[in-house]
Amino acid sequence: MNGVSLRALEEVGVVVNSAPVVDMLVRAGAKKSRDGKRVLIPEPMVRSALSSVPKSLLLASRDGKRDMRIPTAGPVFIANGGEGVYVEDLLTGQSRSATTDDLRDFIFLVQSLQPIDFAGAMVGALDQPNNKKDAVELMTCLENTTKHIQGGATSALEARTNIEMLSTVAGGIEEFRKRPFFSAVQCPISPMTFEEGLVEAQVEFARAGVPVVAMVASVAGLTSPVTLSGTLAQTNAENMASLVISQAAKKGAPWIFSSDSSPGDLKVGSINYGALEANLLRAGAGQLGRYHGLPTMCAGCGLEETSLILADIREGVPYMALTGSVNSDLASGLGGIGNAAGASFEQLVLDAWVWDTAREFLRTFNADEASISFDTIRDAALDGNFLGKRHTLTRFKKESAVLTKPEAIFSGRPASGNRMDLLRRAKKEAMRMLEAPKTPVTTKEESADLERIVKSL
Repeated sequence: MNGVSLRALEEVGVVVNSAPVVDMLVRAGAKKSRDGKRVLIPEPMVRSALSSVPKSLLLASRDGKRDMRIPTAGPVFIANGGEGVYVEDLLTGQSRSATTDDLRDFIFLVQSLQPIDFAGAMVGALDQPNNKKDAVELMTCLENTTKHIQGGATSALEARTNIEMLSTVAGGIEEFRKRPFFSAVQCPISPMTFEEGLVEAQVEFARAGVPVVAMVASVAGLTSPVTLSGTLAQTNAENMASLVISQAAKKGAPWIFSSDSSPGDLKVGSINYGALEANLLRAGAGQLGRYHGLPTMCAGCGLEETSLILADIREGVPYMALTGSVNSDLASGLGGIGNAAGASFEQLVLDAWVWDTAREFLRTFNADEASISFDTIRDAALDGNFLGKRHTLTRFKKESAVLTKPEAIFSGRPASGNRMDLLRRAKKEAMRMLEAPKTPVTTKEESADLERIVKSL
């Protein structure tokens, strides 16, 4: 499969709709196609990029309490979904366009919900003018969470503005480079295309030391081959092209292999995140990222409208554990609805509750000599008593998740309650949390500087 990807880059190439980026790639060793419309990337250029990109990264939090080091041996680090365009009350069915206030409230919940590891702009600030929307979203995130933030930019100007804002909060760009508390999702456009604004923003981020997430979003049968293997080969090729761009911009630039590729619903011509094949594509992409030895973001977690049929947390755990089992370092999607087009406050809380239990099924465990305890096996074989051994008494709480999370058990019992009971509980909790005072996590001086940058646009 990787061989097909490399062949596609070398013989077919990619469309790069930015003359400066094309020139940069040609100087680094790429070639233009005969008609000049595509950039051909030879295999040695890919190999060189793979040798220079960091194989491990720190995705920092601002206060140091929720730092993420990837690759991780444990369950994926998880975030909320991103850039929904509407907010819906799932109990009433009422929806409306998203606003800056909605984004603030979502980020406030993300900061408060312990199971969520990092944050993204859950919804767009659609009440802002286009030239300020991206900056307002980043400012809103910076003011309301100390967790790592994942965002992005659609132009070089937006990227430079983001970098200025990050530098302001970090105390300078060099301080940010040491502890990058922001990463940027910069998507290739399937098939095999890099849009002008996105790719020029990627170059700016790479040069500033902002980790770039190459989130390929192929849709099988619509923007990539209808087969899983064909879509994965194209996903890999687009990732490798993105990697080459980052490394051509700055050798050693932090970069993350990523895929949000999904099956297409060929009846209506849209994405279908709910299809069984969606998780197969994520799992395949995760394996490709591991094959290259790279940090990965290939998992997507979230129950979406499945929450409408749940009576309790235990019913949602199998769904969440399945999507969280992808071999990936990072995942996103909590709180999303409508194939990630929208968001719901109660959905975010419900997803966080279910993930908190589901990740127990994905946790790692120690297999050292002290954990195995030959002495305990030997002594209990003689007296038939494990319960009274020190090994049991000192370790049983850590080893048994069900002691603190009763939902972490599959017993075959029917759920205790009615459909949507869990959603009702989650809505009540979300409203309770949102009634609390919302004190910015930035200082007054930092907020004033961020506001100054936004007003200057």
